[in-house]
Amino acid sequence: MGDWDFLHEMRDRGYSQEAITGAMACGYAPWEGEEIARQDRKAKWEELKSQRDSGEITPAEFKKRKIALFK
Repeated sequence: MGDWDFLHEMRDRGYSQEAITGAMACGYAPWEGEEIARQDRKAKWEELKSQRDSGEITPAEFKKRKIALFK
């Protein structure tokens, strides 16, 4: 499947032209969004732990950012 074949698949699945246009803008299909969001949260979590472990942020700041990340 080519890089943009998901746009045809979206049409076949009954998505609106507006949704397809949105997918064109971001480069991925709606059903791929959850996995992308999960990977993004994981990367941010690893970065946050690294900042905590290196002393870049205080324990209080770590806790604040952790709560915001997993809301």
